[in-house]
Amino acid sequence: MEDAARVMTRFGISSVIVSGGSGVDGILTEKDVLQRVVASGRDPKATTVSDVMTRSVISAEPEMSLEEAGQIMLTKKIKKLPVIHHRDGGKVLGILSLTDIASLQPEIMRDFAKNSWELNAPPDVEELIALDEGPHLEFKASLRYNTKGTCVDQELEVNCLKTLCAFMNADGGELVIGVSDDRSIVGLNYDYRTLPKPNRDGFENYMINQVSNKIGDLYLRYVRFRFYEVDGMEVCRITVQSSQAPAFLNHKGKQHFYVRTGNGSRPFEIADATKYMIDRWPEILAQ
Repeated sequence: MEDAARVMTRFGISSVIVSGGSGVDGILTEKDVLQRVVASGRDPKATTVSDVMTRSVISAEPEMSLEEAGQIMLTKKIKKLPVIHHRDGGKVLGILSLTDIASLQPEIMRDFAKNSWELNAPPDVEELIALDEGPHLEFKASLRYNTKGTCVDQELEVNCLKTLCAFMNADGGELVIGVSDDRSIVGLNYDYRTLPKPNRDGFENYMINQVSNKIGDLYLRYVRFRFYEVDGMEVCRITVQSSQAPAFLNHKGKQHFYVRTGNGSRPFEIADATKYMIDRWPEILAQ
């Protein structure tokens, strides 16, 4: 696995076809590496590719239409589709990616984004917490309670909303509240105590109202709230879908535009925001 990861890093690719010489044995993706090696605590030097690869390879024929291939990726929730010539001994001709489809069939990508809530994220929240923060993941110890100042801190709340906006304006992601930057479990009890209804229902209702008031009702469809018990404490996992239109955060009478870059939510100035929006949503801005 260590050798395979080096190959993927060297060539800047996120998946490799695995073959023993007679057809395709499997496919190894970044998701396999993260979930089955990193999050599971396996030693990459002692783990082989065959231990963690996906064996049931879903593929496309070279004559298949792009729309049909896109629908397969949508239905199966996969990001890489090997193109295999089965009549030629299972010869691999290439790999079709979401980027390829996006450049030619943007409407397929919109359908994909609409239906692929958790394409990259582990289904288990503990696996998610084991990962490092990055373009698709952020941890927040609290929504609105400052444990150092022992008081409600509105800036903490704004920071959470910034993250939601930034994920919407990029490729989506996961915000986990109740977990500190070093992945320690803090829980939501302090936040609960600040709410009229001090439980998970009150927390979710409060968040829905904040998104509605400060980002907009139309953007509620891009967020999904779930609660888990970890180490005896509750945490909230907010799955954020990539938005089909620019999302702005209304704060102190002004609109702010954020985009997820690296492991941060970057504010864009007007000129940069305009260019970014034209590149990302050309069909909307042209209307």
